[in-house]
Amino acid sequence: MISRPTTKDLLAASLKELSAQKSVDKITVREIAQNCGFTTKTFYNHFADKYDLIAWIYSTAVKKMIDKMGVDGYEWRDLIREVFQYFMDNREFLKNLTANTSGQDSFINYVTQFDVKILSEYLQRENNWDELPRDVEIFIKVYCYGTICTFFEVLVKPIPISNEEFVTLMEKSLPEPLKKYLYKNQKA
Repeated sequence: MISRPTTKDLLAASLKELSAQKSVDKITVREIAQNCGFTTKTFYNHFADKYDLIAWIYSTAVKKMIDKMGVDGYEWRDLIREVFQYFMDNREFLKNLTANTSGQDSFINYVTQFDVKILSEYLQRENNWDELPRDVEIFIKVYCYGTICTFFEVLVKPIPISNEEFVTLMEKSLPEPLKKYLYKNQKA
């Protein structure tokens, strides 16, 4: 079956296209909507503002990746690799977001909070916990804050190692207590 882009997909593509031409903080909702043939009313039927659209773009991509965990041998290392590839494939867009969002609309802040939330929810669901053990919660935060800042740093100033070496370093930085939850069927 042919998959057709949704209105949200088209608005996302419009923002990405516009961000190749100018700073994301200078792009208006009106421009985003008009660039793909929609009205601002259509935009607001789907998103509260452009930052909501930005959050949707990232969260949609990462949710698809994390939903693969445990399916057909897809492990934590595969997720790291795929997230890193997402960052590399969207490098200019993400650099624009990083450089031109701040405060409550900071993209780095959003990504970090989202990743903590989605990893917490995943571990809670997979382990049938009513709530996360406090130590696991802390380890998740330490890992997410560190890896996200490192991913964004590499966007701005690439490091002279291969993508696979970088993925290995990110995998090795996983706190030991989390490994037993993220590598159930193999040793990390």
